Amino acid sequence: MTYKLLEACREAGCPVCRLEQQGVERYLDNQFYENVNSPTWRNKLRASQAFCHEHAWLSVNKRLGDALGFSIIYQDVVNSLLKQFNEAESAAQVSRRGAPSGPIRDLIEKALTALSPRKRCPACEHRDQLTRDILSALMEDLRTPELIDALQDSDGLCLPHLKLALGSAKQSSVSQSLLAIHRAKLETLKQELAEFIRKNDYQVIKEGFGKEGDAWLRALGMIAGARRE
Repeated sequence: MTYKLLEACREAGCPVCRLEQQGVERYLDNQFYENVNSPTWRNKLRASQAFCHEHAWLSVNKRLGDALGFSIIYQDVVNSLLKQFNEAESAAQVSRRGAPSGPIRDLIEKALTALSPRKRCPACEHRDQLTRDILSALMEDLRTPELIDALQDSDGLCLPHLKLALGSAKQSSVSQSLLAIHRAKLETLKQELAEFIRKNDYQVIKEGFGKEGDAWLRALGMIAGARRE
Protein backbone atom coordinates (compact mmCIF):
# COMPACT_ATOMS: atom_id res chain seq x y z
CA MET A 1 0.00 0.00 0.00
CA THR A 2 2.91 2.38 0.69
CA TYR A 3 4.05 2.22 -2.93
CA LYS A 4 0.51 2.88 -4.16
CA LEU A 5 0.21 5.89 -1.86
CA LEU A 6 3.51 7.29 -3.11
CA GLU A 7 2.42 6.81 -6.71
CA ALA A 8 -0.96 8.44 -6.05
CA CYS A 9 0.72 11.44 -4.45
CA ARG A 10 2.50 12.10 -7.74
CA GLU A 11 -0.83 12.52 -9.53
CA ALA A 12 -3.22 15.46 -9.39
CA GLY A 13 -5.90 15.57 -6.72
CA CYS A 14 -6.46 13.74 -3.45
CA PRO A 15 -4.37 10.53 -3.42
CA VAL A 16 -6.95 8.71 -1.29
CA CYS A 17 -9.72 9.59 -3.76
CA ARG A 18 -7.55 8.24 -6.57
CA LEU A 19 -6.81 4.92 -4.87
CA GLU A 20 -10.41 4.61 -3.74
CA GLN A 21 -11.70 5.09 -7.29
CA GLN A 22 -9.17 2.66 -8.76
CA GLY A 23 -10.14 0.05 -6.18
CA VAL A 24 -13.87 0.41 -6.85
CA GLU A 25 -13.31 0.10 -10.60
CA ARG A 26 -11.27 -3.07 -10.12
CA TYR A 27 -13.97 -4.47 -7.84
CA LEU A 28 -16.77 -3.81 -10.32
CA ASP A 29 -14.72 -5.11 -13.25
CA ASN A 30 -13.99 -8.35 -11.35
CA GLN A 31 -17.60 -8.80 -10.25
CA PHE A 32 -18.96 -8.36 -13.76
CA TYR A 33 -16.31 -10.71 -15.16
CA GLU A 34 -16.57 -13.46 -12.53
CA ASN A 35 -19.86 -13.23 -10.62
CA VAL A 36 -22.74 -12.19 -12.88
CA ASN A 37 -24.16 -15.71 -12.59
CA SER A 38 -23.20 -16.20 -8.94
CA PRO A 39 -26.37 -16.86 -6.87
CA THR A 40 -24.77 -15.24 -3.82
CA TRP A 41 -23.93 -12.01 -5.63
CA ARG A 42 -27.27 -11.93 -7.45
CA ASN A 43 -29.11 -12.28 -4.11
CA LYS A 44 -27.13 -9.34 -2.76
CA LEU A 45 -27.92 -7.27 -5.85
CA ARG A 46 -31.63 -8.01 -5.58
CA ALA A 47 -31.57 -6.83 -1.97
CA SER A 48 -29.68 -3.62 -2.89
CA GLN A 49 -31.60 -3.11 -6.16
CA ALA A 50 -28.26 -3.42 -7.97
CA PHE A 51 -26.03 -0.35 -7.71
CA CYS A 52 -26.42 3.23 -6.53
CA HIS A 53 -26.60 5.98 -9.16
CA GLU A 54 -22.86 6.71 -9.01
CA HIS A 55 -21.67 3.13 -9.36
CA ALA A 56 -24.29 2.07 -11.91
CA TRP A 57 -23.19 4.78 -14.32
CA LEU A 58 -19.52 4.38 -13.47
CA SER A 59 -19.86 0.76 -14.61
CA VAL A 60 -21.46 1.88 -17.88
CA ASN A 61 -19.17 4.83 -18.58
CA LYS A 62 -15.98 2.88 -17.84
CA ARG A 63 -17.30 -0.25 -19.59
CA LEU A 64 -16.69 -2.36 -16.52
CA GLY A 65 -19.54 -4.64 -17.52
CA ASP A 66 -21.11 -5.55 -20.86
CA ALA A 67 -24.71 -5.30 -22.03
CA LEU A 68 -25.41 -8.98 -21.30
CA GLY A 69 -24.12 -8.71 -17.73
CA PHE A 70 -26.24 -5.62 -17.06
CA SER A 71 -29.28 -7.33 -18.59
CA ILE A 72 -28.92 -10.41 -16.39
CA ILE A 73 -28.49 -8.32 -13.22
CA TYR A 74 -31.30 -5.88 -13.90
CA GLN A 75 -33.71 -8.55 -15.09
CA ASP A 76 -33.38 -10.03 -11.59
CA VAL A 77 -34.04 -6.65 -10.00
CA VAL A 78 -37.06 -5.91 -12.23
CA ASN A 79 -38.54 -9.37 -11.60
CA SER A 80 -38.10 -8.90 -7.85
CA LEU A 81 -39.84 -5.50 -7.94
CA LEU A 82 -42.75 -6.84 -10.00
CA LYS A 83 -43.16 -9.77 -7.63
CA GLN A 84 -43.34 -7.41 -4.65
CA PHE A 85 -45.79 -5.12 -6.48
CA ASN A 86 -48.03 -8.08 -7.30
CA GLU A 87 -47.94 -9.22 -3.68
CA ALA A 88 -48.81 -5.69 -2.57
CA GLU A 89 -51.72 -5.55 -5.02
CA SER A 90 -53.02 -8.92 -3.82
CA ALA A 91 -52.77 -7.80 -0.20
CA ALA A 92 -54.61 -4.57 -1.05
CA GLN A 93 -57.44 -6.52 -2.74
CA VAL A 94 -57.85 -8.66 0.37
CA SER A 95 -57.84 -5.49 2.46
CA ARG A 96 -60.43 -3.93 0.14
CA ARG A 97 -62.82 -6.83 0.76
CA GLY A 98 -62.22 -7.00 4.50
CA ALA A 99 -61.57 -3.36 5.45
CA PRO A 100 -62.60 -0.91 2.72
CA SER A 101 -61.43 2.16 4.64
CA GLY A 102 -57.77 2.12 3.64
CA PRO A 103 -56.87 -0.25 0.77
CA ILE A 104 -55.07 2.40 -1.30
CA ARG A 105 -52.99 3.49 1.67
CA ASP A 106 -51.99 -0.13 2.32
CA LEU A 107 -51.01 -0.57 -1.33
CA ILE A 108 -48.86 2.56 -1.30
CA GLU A 109 -47.14 1.57 1.95
CA LYS A 110 -46.29 -1.87 0.57
CA ALA A 111 -45.11 -0.33 -2.71
CA LEU A 112 -42.86 2.06 -0.79
CA THR A 113 -41.39 -0.90 1.05
CA ALA A 114 -40.75 -2.68 -2.25
CA LEU A 115 -39.08 0.44 -3.69
CA SER A 116 -36.68 0.76 -0.76
CA PRO A 117 -33.46 -1.31 -1.02
CA ARG A 118 -32.94 -3.67 1.89
CA LYS A 119 -29.15 -3.45 1.59
CA ARG A 120 -26.59 -0.86 0.51
CA CYS A 121 -25.00 -0.79 -2.92
CA PRO A 122 -22.23 -3.45 -2.76
CA ALA A 123 -19.76 -1.13 -4.51
CA CYS A 124 -20.38 1.50 -1.80
CA GLU A 125 -19.70 -1.09 0.89
CA HIS A 126 -16.50 -2.13 -0.87
CA ARG A 127 -15.43 1.51 -1.29
CA ASP A 128 -15.95 2.27 2.41
CA GLN A 129 -13.86 -0.70 3.50
CA LEU A 130 -11.19 0.19 0.96
CA THR A 131 -11.10 3.76 2.26
CA ARG A 132 -10.59 2.54 5.82
CA ASP A 133 -7.70 0.34 4.68
CA ILE A 134 -6.05 3.14 2.69
CA LEU A 135 -6.32 5.65 5.52
CA SER A 136 -5.01 3.12 8.03
CA ALA A 137 -1.95 2.56 5.84
CA LEU A 138 -1.55 6.31 5.29
CA MET A 139 -1.56 7.12 9.00
CA GLU A 140 0.86 4.29 9.70
CA ASP A 141 3.28 5.31 6.95
CA LEU A 142 3.03 9.03 7.63
CA ARG A 143 5.75 8.57 10.22
CA THR A 144 8.23 8.00 7.40
CA PRO A 145 9.99 10.98 5.77
CA GLU A 146 9.36 9.55 2.29
CA LEU A 147 5.56 9.69 2.58
CA ILE A 148 5.61 13.03 4.40
CA ASP A 149 7.61 14.53 1.52
CA ALA A 150 5.32 12.91 -1.06
CA LEU A 151 2.18 14.25 0.63
CA GLN A 152 3.69 17.73 0.91
CA ASP A 153 4.45 17.69 -2.82
CA SER A 154 0.96 16.42 -3.70
CA ASP A 155 -2.34 18.30 -3.85
CA GLY A 156 -3.08 16.86 -0.41
CA LEU A 157 -6.14 15.04 0.90
CA CYS A 158 -9.61 16.33 0.22
CA LEU A 159 -11.46 17.53 3.32
CA PRO A 160 -13.72 14.45 3.61
CA HIS A 161 -10.68 12.15 3.66
CA LEU A 162 -8.67 14.50 5.87
CA LYS A 163 -11.48 14.38 8.42
CA LEU A 164 -11.58 10.56 8.29
CA ALA A 165 -7.80 10.35 8.55
CA LEU A 166 -7.68 12.58 11.62
CA GLY A 167 -10.52 10.63 13.20
CA SER A 168 -8.57 7.38 12.78
CA ALA A 169 -5.23 8.75 14.04
CA LYS A 170 -3.68 6.88 16.95
CA GLN A 171 -0.71 9.18 17.52
CA SER A 172 -0.92 12.93 18.10
CA SER A 173 2.39 13.53 16.29
CA VAL A 174 0.94 12.06 13.09
CA SER A 175 -2.19 14.19 13.42
CA GLN A 176 -0.10 17.32 13.94
CA SER A 177 2.00 16.53 10.88
CA LEU A 178 -1.10 15.95 8.75
CA LEU A 179 -2.70 19.19 9.95
CA ALA A 180 0.48 21.19 9.34
CA ILE A 181 0.72 19.90 5.76
CA HIS A 182 -2.87 20.77 4.98
CA ARG A 183 -2.89 24.13 6.70
CA ALA A 184 0.00 25.12 4.42
CA LYS A 185 -1.89 23.85 1.38
CA LEU A 186 -5.01 25.80 2.33
CA GLU A 187 -2.96 28.96 2.80
CA THR A 188 -1.43 28.53 -0.67
CA LEU A 189 -4.83 27.81 -2.19
CA LYS A 190 -6.26 30.91 -0.53
CA GLN A 191 -3.57 33.06 -2.14
CA GLU A 192 -4.03 31.48 -5.56
CA LEU A 193 -7.81 31.97 -5.45
CA ALA A 194 -7.30 35.62 -4.52
CA GLU A 195 -4.88 36.04 -7.43
CA PHE A 196 -7.31 34.35 -9.83
CA ILE A 197 -10.06 36.72 -8.71
CA ARG A 198 -7.73 39.73 -9.07
CA LYS A 199 -6.73 38.75 -12.60
CA ASN A 200 -10.36 38.54 -13.65
CA ASP A 201 -10.59 42.31 -13.22
CA TYR A 202 -10.80 43.87 -16.69
CA GLN A 203 -7.99 46.27 -15.79
CA VAL A 204 -5.41 43.51 -15.27
CA ILE A 205 -6.82 40.55 -17.23
CA LYS A 206 -4.14 41.04 -19.91
CA GLU A 207 -1.54 39.82 -17.39
CA GLY A 208 -2.68 36.29 -18.11
CA PHE A 209 -2.95 33.37 -15.71
CA GLY A 210 -0.27 31.22 -14.16
CA LYS A 211 -0.64 28.38 -11.69
CA GLU A 212 -3.67 30.10 -10.21
CA GLY A 213 -5.60 29.51 -13.44
CA ASP A 214 -7.09 26.24 -12.20
CA ALA A 215 -7.14 27.16 -8.50
CA TRP A 216 -10.94 27.10 -8.48
CA LEU A 217 -10.98 23.50 -9.73
CA ARG A 218 -8.39 22.45 -7.17
CA ALA A 219 -10.46 24.18 -4.49
CA LEU A 220 -13.50 22.13 -5.48
CA GLY A 221 -11.43 18.95 -5.37
CA MET A 222 -9.98 19.76 -1.96
CA ILE A 223 -13.23 20.83 -0.33
CA ALA A 224 -15.66 18.37 -1.91
CA GLY A 225 -13.41 15.49 -3.02
CA ALA A 226 -12.15 14.42 -6.42
CA ARG A 227 -14.48 14.56 -9.40
CA ARG A 228 -15.96 11.14 -10.16
CA GLU A 229 -15.45 10.11 -13.77
